[in-house]
Amino acid sequence: MKAADAMHRRKGGKRQQRGTTGSSADGAFDSRSPASPAADGQAQLRTTPGAGGDNEQHSEEADTLEGPPPLAALPAGSAAADAASALLALVLLLFSQHAALRLLAPQTGAWLASSFCSLTLYALAAVGAVAGHVGEEGAATLAAVRAGSGAPPAQRPGVAACSWWAAAAAAAVQAVPGFVCLAGSLLLAPGLADDSSLRISDAELTLRAMALADVLAGPLFLCLGSAAGAAGGRALRRWAGPAAHPELLLLPLVATVAAVGLGLGLPALLVPPRPASSLPPAIAGVALLAAAALTPAAAGPRPTPAGSAAASASRKKSRTPPSVRSGALPGDSSGRWRRALAALLSAAALAVAAQRARTPQCSSTASSPLLVPLDGGRYSVVMQCETAGGSRLGIIEGTYKGQYRYRLLRLDHSVLGGEYTAPPDVAGQSIYTAFYLQQAAVLFSPNGTRSLHVGLGVGTAVKGMQRMGITADSLELVPEVLAAAEGFFGLQPGLHGGRATVGDALREVPALAGSHAGRYDYVLHDVFSGGGTAPPLMDVPFFRQLSRLLSPAGVLAVNYYGGKGPSLKETWCRLRLAFDHVRAFADVEKSRVRNHVLFAAHFDLGAANLTAAVKAAEARQAAAEAAGAAEVFDPLQLRLWRVLGRQELQLTYDRQRCLAMLRASDGAHRQRAGQMRSTAEIEASRAGEDGPAGAAAEVMRQQQRQHAHREAQQQQAGGRQHSPPWVWRQLKALRERHALAVSHFVAMRTQFADALWLS
Repeated sequence: MKAADAMHRRKGGKRQQRGTTGSSADGAFDSRSPASPAADGQAQLRTTPGAGGDNEQHSEEADTLEGPPPLAALPAGSAAADAASALLALVLLLFSQHAALRLLAPQTGAWLASSFCSLTLYALAAVGAVAGHVGEEGAATLAAVRAGSGAPPAQRPGVAACSWWAAAAAAAVQAVPGFVCLAGSLLLAPGLADDSSLRISDAELTLRAMALADVLAGPLFLCLGSAAGAAGGRALRRWAGPAAHPELLLLPLVATVAAVGLGLGLPALLVPPRPASSLPPAIAGVALLAAAALTPAAAGPRPTPAGSAAASASRKKSRTPPSVRSGALPGDSSGRWRRALAALLSAAALAVAAQRARTPQCSSTASSPLLVPLDGGRYSVVMQCETAGGSRLGIIEGTYKGQYRYRLLRLDHSVLGGEYTAPPDVAGQSIYTAFYLQQAAVLFSPNGTRSLHVGLGVGTAVKGMQRMGITADSLELVPEVLAAAEGFFGLQPGLHGGRATVGDALREVPALAGSHAGRYDYVLHDVFSGGGTAPPLMDVPFFRQLSRLLSPAGVLAVNYYGGKGPSLKETWCRLRLAFDHVRAFADVEKSRVRNHVLFAAHFDLGAANLTAAVKAAEARQAAAEAAGAAEVFDPLQLRLWRVLGRQELQLTYDRQRCLAMLRASDGAHRQRAGQMRSTAEIEASRAGEDGPAGAAAEVMRQQQRQHAHREAQQQQAGGRQHSPPWVWRQLKALRERHALAVSHFVAMRTQFADALWLS
């Protein structure tokens, strides 16, 4: 046995000597064959200075084909730089989603853009992350094979750098003026004409909206996902070793970003002014900088072992310049990439300039029409601009039945209101009867003197109250809407001592409730926009704040847009939990989805004689005409009020049933938070009230305390009932929101299809 072992060692030494000099073909054969006894000594050959080139090359090639690429085969660069590149790509996904939402909102509506369209974009980002990781793995494997075969390394940018270049190009395309309008007209216009036989289903409409999102922003999300997958996978491979599985972490990271984007969106502090026109070129610029930073580091060659005879021969035979072997780009690389970067940045700047020239920034103090109106069949756009928040605001004029001229105010996908401009006998009248229905609050309490309007629109309801001699205050979220109402619809907010406030109603109403409790006789609440309303503005706590603003004989009118489904009943119940009496009326428009106005008060609304109130209004109108004074009411308004009784909806739910209904919809925890009023809130409402106004407010507070006590007892009695699971409630709410948004989408498209493509 000892003799055999000695003979085996001598043979192994001869094979190693032949492999070192590279003069024997047999040695090369033995080193390549897995069955060769020399395979046990390949690790020693790879670490021995001057060991044979063929043995080293083929052994590394075999290792490369069998498993993950070695770390030395990865492109040059630090793990921290790769991690920063991946993190930057993930953060840019949030900015890209906000830019896509602002671009899609005028076409699809805000809710569809922020839900289904955003979801499909993040799905593309996940696909891009997987593709980028797989592409980086393949590039690293190919680099290892080339390094093992002695071929010069290919001087190409890495997958991450290529993804950044492509992301810059995709973001620049988004900034091209008219691109989203062209894509929307091709994908959304078919099947939405006035011809009912060409209508498409709600499901197809949703799929078309998602396809529009994919065309507009899909390439950018794919490229950003690819950059995150390539750079993130490379960083994780460097940190955790060749055996790591980066895809197990990349997809959860993309899912986390998607959850933040879909649930919370981009924080308001990070949103730049005019995001629809400023975000795409900004994303393109950041992507260009990232691509330029990664490109030089993406093509570094693997160092060749020093002292190797085969390596020396390879360097002598190779004609590759030293600059390439050292990792630098061939030729005048610095100047070339700088010129390319400057050219792309110049193109992005030109796109931004063109976009801003086509859609100027709105002014919060004055609005001026376009020099040349944009004509489009039955409609023309006389003014369009981009608000500071990124919404698209436009003034649209059209003709009805060939003789009635009208003007509309459009904000993104919503028409906030409109009035006739000609002929003179109808000029100034609203084309939407829902505003007249809201003003019917004066029929329940005819002697009021002051009103508050939460949501301004074009100011139709404000001007209607002012004609009756009522002082009208208003709250509007978008300052550009207030400027448009003043400049194009003749609104005078300061008439009769009124005041217009710009701000968020969730902050302004509690402030008013603390300082002006019981001040208003009428509160008109109309915040519907873009296929829905903000849920906090339609919830019990907000309605309670509004009830504190009303006098004991005050009336709240809430506009609700939708069908006669569960959402309408839930809105009725939320009002019922904040007020003693609620009555609901539908608009005269014959449609499955239309406006409804719900009136709420602490006195008995059922005791109001609407017929007598309408006759009194007609008598007042006749007296004004006889005296040659201005009209107090619009003729269309009086015609609507005459048939008001036939439009009432018979909804009669007591508080206990409303609690059960809302518990099934929202969950018991929200109802407890919405029903119980804190002692601090009641005490705060007492501050600064003396005299008759304070006594009236004290009566109202006592009624509210009694209501809160009864509701608490009903809550305790019904506390044993179990609410449906949270997931079920969320899916139900999602279905209703989707149906409402699609219905509003179809209504806007079929009525104003020509105008929607102009801007």
